[in-house]
Amino acid sequence: MKEILTAFVLTALIVNALPSLNARPPSEQDIEKIRAALPEKAPAKPKSPRKILIFSKTNGFRHGSIETGAKSITMIGEKTGAWSAVHSEDDSMFEPDTLKDFDAVVMVNTTGEIFRPRKLPGDADQKKAALEREERLKKSLVDFVKSGKGLAGMHSATDTYKKWAEYNKMMGGAFAGHPWHKKVPVRILAASNPVTKAFVGTEFEVTDEIYQFRNDTALPTDRKMLLALDNEKFGENEIKRGRRDDKFYPISWVANYGKGRTFYCSLGHRNEIFWNPLILKHYLAGIQYALGDLEADATPTKDK
Repeated sequence: MKEILTAFVLTALIVNALPSLNARPPSEQDIEKIRAALPEKAPAKPKSPRKILIFSKTNGFRHGSIETGAKSITMIGEKTGAWSAVHSEDDSMFEPDTLKDFDAVVMVNTTGEIFRPRKLPGDADQKKAALEREERLKKSLVDFVKSGKGLAGMHSATDTYKKWAEYNKMMGGAFAGHPWHKKVPVRILAASNPVTKAFVGTEFEVTDEIYQFRNDTALPTDRKMLLALDNEKFGENEIKRGRRDDKFYPISWVANYGKGRTFYCSLGHRNEIFWNPLILKHYLAGIQYALGDLEADATPTKDK
């Protein structure tokens, strides 16, 4: 059995490393665009030195913007002093003894069942070991956030563990398609919330892949909705392309989870999202909320 477990661990490490081998770091020109777009300062002073885990492992579709996104989130922390960051695609970072050293996890375009190998072993004992390990890492993340830590996600963080109800509850939504990839009008739902302060109450347009979420998730009765597709400005014909029963297409939100806090924004399919000055300010504020440094109202938008 010991030999089987050793073989499984080695195989898992190799498989989990493969996406990184194909990763394309942002060009120097892109880094300069990020640098020019960085916020000058954080909206809140960190209560203590903060350390975040940027995680971007994919067991499904892999976005080309991952490396740019991870670099951008890292640079925001460096510029403003809001956090230091470790970027990894090694799921062993979620072992309890490792995860406890971080203040928040930021899922940048993760996809699929990220705490298991891309393909489960055929050997029964190895498969059992992989699934037991997956459950341990899932519990570790839940315990981490419930204890008072933070969880944030960009774009396909909601295309991750769509059949794990507790993760859907933490992150807030489960991806159910992207009817639009074009310039869209965005409505600010909570203009006075500190996490949306960057938009100064002014509705805006953005070009990106816009998600719709499974009907039983991303509900305004469960979380504070911050940004959404502006149905009225977008027009009836465009809205008909969506398949959500309530015709509500949120883009960003915050919520409480146990003693912890969560933030999510669906923007991030395209590289240029990660050098959009307003969006970077929104990410900064959202992650600071998740860290517990920025006080913000997370009362659900609607009563039950």
